[in-house]
Amino acid sequence: MLVTSLLLSCRVTAVRAADSNPRVDDVLVALTSIVPTPRSVPCDAGDFAVPSGGHLQGIQQATIAGQRFAILSGSARESYLALIALEEDAGRVVKIKPLLPRPFKHAGGFQVCGDYLAVGIEDDNTKMASRIWILKLSDLLQTAVPTPIIEIERHGAYKRATAGAVGMAKVGSRHLLCVGTWDSATIDLYVSNGKALDDPACAFASRETWDAKQADRSNWSDGDFASYQNLNLVVDTSDRVLLIGFAHTRGSDVADVFELHMEPAVPVAKRLEKRHRHILHGQNTSFRHGAGLTVVDAETLTVLSCGYQKFVIERFEPPRR
Repeated sequence: MLVTSLLLSCRVTAVRAADSNPRVDDVLVALTSIVPTPRSVPCDAGDFAVPSGGHLQGIQQATIAGQRFAILSGSARESYLALIALEEDAGRVVKIKPLLPRPFKHAGGFQVCGDYLAVGIEDDNTKMASRIWILKLSDLLQTAVPTPIIEIERHGAYKRATAGAVGMAKVGSRHLLCVGTWDSATIDLYVSNGKALDDPACAFASRETWDAKQADRSNWSDGDFASYQNLNLVVDTSDRVLLIGFAHTRGSDVADVFELHMEPAVPVAKRLEKRHRHILHGQNTSFRHGAGLTVVDAETLTVLSCGYQKFVIERFEPPRR
């Protein structure tokens, strides 16, 4: 009976969806080892084209059913995700998945977290409403129109309830969401109740809003806060939470690293502490549009960026051995 119970337990563990990304030994070392000049990833679009009336906004890499994909978010007459199968050093567009129609036609920067994805979908006309969707990656292959397992509705003042950039990570036993509003001028933080993401009882509560204009920058590595179009969260092996912001500023593509001090005693103005800026140089892409981080393992990070209205991908990575 004990053996049977152990076997059943192992089977349940094997099929449970991963709800976090690998933790990183030293985020700054891993990031600064990335070569500033990217490697092009040719994409065969086949019969697909970037939907007209909008542009691409975010990019992530994920493994779904054993296959590597680049996932791109974008806006058009409706919000959508595009799936590009990655084979060797090339890509092939295989699906474009609609998300929501007008007015929520703009899917912004997003993040893959284990076998899940968190994306913001905003009304970019009134700039007063948005939705945060958490999706199971497997549903992107199995369903015609993905349905979120968790949805957070947002309404508020002009440019303060948008969701142009969303990051998600598991911190301890809970999931943390950071939601960048228009140009990430403010960042809203949400924390889950600790339930599994696919548990119907899982819910996120708003914790606070950090405002760039009110930030205490006295301990920052430099005082610049850019217009971040993509935000990704990384947790290191010491349980520190790092926020990586991607932007195109002063003629360069930048990945800015902020330590996110989650301790309740830390004032909101000191919640983010800038630690480093890593400058990269896209050739046919720009961090003004879509960029995103992938945790390969505890020592290795890569960055992907995409085109504006074309299926173009560039990969920034450490030197090949």
